[in-house]
Amino acid sequence: MAITFTPRRGGILMCDFGPDPADPLTFPLSAPPVGVAPEMWKIRQVVVVSPAPLNHRHGTGPGVCLVVPFSATPPRSEDPWDVPFEARAYPSLPKASWAKCASVTLVSHARLDRVIAGRGYRGDFVSGADMTRIEAGLRAAFGL
Repeated sequence: MAITFTPRRGGILMCDFGPDPADPLTFPLSAPPVGVAPEMWKIRQVVVVSPAPLNHRHGTGPGVCLVVPFSATPPRSEDPWDVPFEARAYPSLPKASWAKCASVTLVSHARLDRVIAGRGYRGDFVSGADMTRIEAGLRAAFGL
């Protein structure tokens, strides 16, 4: 699992944030990636929010990009940094989901993969209107 292309802004990908840190079988972990509570963990959908100049590969190694993770677990309270998406708003998001803008993070391309759907891969991109909603969530999360 690692992309071999430069991800574009708005692309929906899968990100391996690592195993559940509360799982007693996780530690000691012999191989990364690993999350630490209360960080994001498990493999989940993300949307790339960084601009193309940041997303390129670094020499022969993987590059990095800024992503906002999605969660299918409803937030405990309605906050402006949790941006809702209806089930099947995009084929890559089959369940009702929330873009967790307060959990934006910089990740290596080595953590990213395409979304598998059926017998193939998805190449979904959020619309301009949805990216505007995510940007508003990011501004709310950072107090901008």
